[in-house]
Amino acid sequence: MSSLSPSFVVCNGEVIPPPTATISVLGSTLYGAFGVYESIQLWNGVVFHLDDHLERLLASARAIELPLAGDLAAHRGWVHQLIRAEGSPPDATIRLFSVGPDAGTPPRSFIWLEALHPPTAQMNREGVGAVSYGGERALPTVKSLNTLVNTLARRAAQAAGAHEGLLIDKTGHVREGASSTFYAVQNGQLLIPPAEDILEGVTLQIVLRLAEEAGIPVRRVALPLTQCQQWDEAFLTSTSRHILPLVRLDGAVLGDGTPGPITHTLSRRFETYFAAATGRSYCENP
Repeated sequence: MSSLSPSFVVCNGEVIPPPTATISVLGSTLYGAFGVYESIQLWNGVVFHLDDHLERLLASARAIELPLAGDLAAHRGWVHQLIRAEGSPPDATIRLFSVGPDAGTPPRSFIWLEALHPPTAQMNREGVGAVSYGGERALPTVKSLNTLVNTLARRAAQAAGAHEGLLIDKTGHVREGASSTFYAVQNGQLLIPPAEDILEGVTLQIVLRLAEEAGIPVRRVALPLTQCQQWDEAFLTSTSRHILPLVRLDGAVLGDGTPGPITHTLSRRFETYFAAATGRSYCENP
């Protein structure tokens, strides 16, 4: 799917046309980035791990003392209200954008569909590249609207012809991707940055469970960029990527330059789980 124009937006349970889903420039939401968001996969008519995404939305809102327009059950109902309004919705990304009271308006949650951009079979088969970018999110564990550093990292990656930008903190450690979670593999162990340093993705929680089931040891440890040549494998995860091999960083090959066995094992297990949960295999995955 290359493009998708939403027919409707649901705002606090009201179905509205997209042009009316607006935020005022006169309040503090925009320049204060006072809001939280989620990206959720709609595949084969199934909303994948909806409640886990909504739990994270609520947790992010609590962390910044952002009042929401409704609880988990209300947001779940609004998501399904949007799907019903769309009739026969395509495979898509569900965007959920929540802002607090501002400029005389109450808290609002906007929900709409955007195009889904899965990795191609070639990207999964051969892996992708990334560039490092100096910067870190102000509140790493909160999925807030303050995504300027993510945007700049993504732009740096695009300028370099790479797939993703990796955020490098002031001590030189890899934190996460601009829109992904980062993992390294070394000596048979799966290495993930400490929980307090990154956004704990819904996909990450699935990967941790699959690694345990496969007998793959996991360590939560800071990952110095200077030690990247010691990594045997690396990969990225996100809602749309699932598990995507990372084989180059700043132009240098990681490991032997091909997706490694642990990446393959976890990817196969993830896709088996995803297909069972949604009733259809993910498009173009090998």
